[in-house]
Amino acid sequence: MLLGVPSLRDNDRYHGYLASALERIEAALSGVNHDVFVTGPTQQIELAGVVEADNVLVDKFLAGDYDYLWMVELDVQVPSDSFEKLLGLGVDIACGYARRHSGEGLICGFLDENMRVWYLPLNAVEGKILSGWVMAGTSCVLISRRVFEGGIRFRYVRGVSSDIVFMFDAQRSGFSAKVHGDVLCGHLPEWPIESLRPNVLDVGCGHKPKGDVNIDLHPEPSAHRCVDQRVNDDVRLDTSRIPNFVKADGCHLPFRDGAVNKSVSWHLIEHLPDPEGFLRELMRVSTEEIEVHCPNGGYLSCKGPTKPLHLHDFSAAWFRQKLASVPEWDFLVKWDYSQSEPWEIVVEGFKR
Repeated sequence: MLLGVPSLRDNDRYHGYLASALERIEAALSGVNHDVFVTGPTQQIELAGVVEADNVLVDKFLAGDYDYLWMVELDVQVPSDSFEKLLGLGVDIACGYARRHSGEGLICGFLDENMRVWYLPLNAVEGKILSGWVMAGTSCVLISRRVFEGGIRFRYVRGVSSDIVFMFDAQRSGFSAKVHGDVLCGHLPEWPIESLRPNVLDVGCGHKPKGDVNIDLHPEPSAHRCVDQRVNDDVRLDTSRIPNFVKADGCHLPFRDGAVNKSVSWHLIEHLPDPEGFLRELMRVSTEEIEVHCPNGGYLSCKGPTKPLHLHDFSAAWFRQKLASVPEWDFLVKWDYSQSEPWEIVVEGFKR
């Protein structure tokens, strides 16, 4: 396999990103037999220079005994599992994708017969496999040898970017292409790869959201949030002021595995009929940490006539017992003494 990085000039504004790009590429290619080729200075500038650099990569690729050309642009950071996922699509052209530099949408969509792209929002791409006449740029694209042996090359068409032209030409010639919705790449400088996954998900956010993404099942006034749950004197959540609000059930989170770095929840688990399922969901969507706060039922019951919606009295021992059989995580279960009494249990989980 040849890893090709098109570079226009040593003083190109993106050339300083080369080391970062190669570091992440090498991590993604661990255990894969490959060579790396970075093109030299081009004679042309702007789009014509891009086409020249891309075709230098093609010539280098065809001159060697390679099955695939993986093209990654200088300002792109690939996820560590990107090559494995693209190869697994089993198509002639497998594409990752990236946000636009401006942040206004993705470089990803469907092509029509006039080389026009119908761009898609993130929720239409993430976690899905797109097929048909697709286009996701050449930020991160794995191309089989038979595409170039079939005569396809990059070409310059005034007013149309070369990646659109290439994807149009290849698919018009009958070569198959797909976009992998789980290969969202960093796009420097605006979108380093660390920024693409929300840091914190707050499940059961109520009126005091703490996350980059915030979930609640009851945006309407709810007795669940009342001191006396027999009297619903709550007000509707102002979802326009809650960052990235999603109405969802905490036991059935609408996110793919590892969607966020950390999940947090304050005083929700005691309301849920399936607390163990809720904990599993937090672990499923989190790559690093979970944090759960609830009343300390082992010290003072949180159930009673004013709390008919509290279904459980949890103790620290209950959490320790239930979480002891989770080998992928380490847990710290403690009491919160910040108010001089152990009113609250705090569960902190760290993925190994």
